Amino acid sequence: MTHKPRAHSVLSASSCERWWNCPGSVAACKTIPNPPNKYMAEGTVAHSLAEQVLRGKVIVDLIGTTVMQEGFEIEITEEMVDHVLEYTSYIIKIHQEAGCPPLILEEKIELKEVHVDLWGSPDCIMVIPFDTVHVFDFKYGAGKRVSAWENKQLMYYALGVMLREDCTKFIIHICQPRVEDGFTKYEGTSDDIFEFHKELQKRAEAALKKNAPLIPGDWCKSTFCPNRVGCSALHGLTNEVIAKDFESLPVVDSMSLSMIQKVLKYEDVIKDWMSKVRDHAKELMVQGEHIPGYKVVQGLGNARWVDEEVVIAEFEDEFGDKLFQKKLISPAQLEKLAGKKRLGPDFRDEYTVRPETGYKIVEESEPGAIIKSIKPEGDFNE
Repeated sequence: MTHKPRAHSVLSASSCERWWNCPGSVAACKTIPNPPNKYMAEGTVAHSLAEQVLRGKVIVDLIGTTVMQEGFEIEITEEMVDHVLEYTSYIIKIHQEAGCPPLILEEKIELKEVHVDLWGSPDCIMVIPFDTVHVFDFKYGAGKRVSAWENKQLMYYALGVMLREDCTKFIIHICQPRVEDGFTKYEGTSDDIFEFHKELQKRAEAALKKNAPLIPGDWCKSTFCPNRVGCSALHGLTNEVIAKDFESLPVVDSMSLSMIQKVLKYEDVIKDWMSKVRDHAKELMVQGEHIPGYKVVQGLGNARWVDEEVVIAEFEDEFGDKLFQKKLISPAQLEKLAGKKRLGPDFRDEYTVRPETGYKIVEESEPGAIIKSIKPEGDFNE
């Protein structure tokens, strides 16, 4: 497997959301190493398999094999192949409906018309001449759901193509098969991309200015910014939100609505910063540093059988079927087993229910109906 991990230039499309929102991140991240991890390596292998499928190759026979990627041994599992085929099937369906125009795979796009340092390598591009540019992006991650709605990275790619192709609209597709509702799309016109063009140029110039400001926000975590531990702006935001020091947190029921709003807005950012500090501390201590009051110990997982056959041989005669568990698979597992075509569009409505588990707070832009206000009744209203 020869697929190479994609480079991450400071002004590349893959880091666009970061410097679009935080201009100072360009200078701050320039000298910080961003070493690969196993999740990145798995994603690279999955992208390589997807590219092979779209080039007409069969990958099913690779199930069970392992490849070395960025220093990690990655197994090509049945689950990985299933997710890759779900992504590629999505593209192939749209490709066939469009009359099978050429697919452009992993081809570098430069936006020198916008700025000399702007470039990127989209997973898949499909151009319907004089009509539509399709941009497909394969997200193999299972942690945070990524939406296609005004997605800066994919609009960046669409702009690069539309500067060279005479098309009137674009459709960008995020394909994230490992999360629920992971296939999303966003459509726009040539006018929309022209407005994006102007804003992108402005943001790129701002990011390359001397002393460009550091601006913390959700993008710190969502873009896995390598400067999160040492970022002075993020540290300042943390102090501002939770307190000026770590000894005097505000009393919760005395907080103003504006303060509560601020904590909710930056909750994930602060928790992510604290998690990165803990990871950094662990790394230092493993290397021999001592942090007073703390130590590093060996973590242990749940107990598992050394050899299941030996356990069965020893206890099956005595306990019989009680030794085993049998339960129905989940709705999601049945959808994967049977396929959505076999189950039909009304499968979820007919066979499943999603129990209410209480209330949760989300941003107003997220899906979901606002619940009716619950106010105490009785003596208070008399």
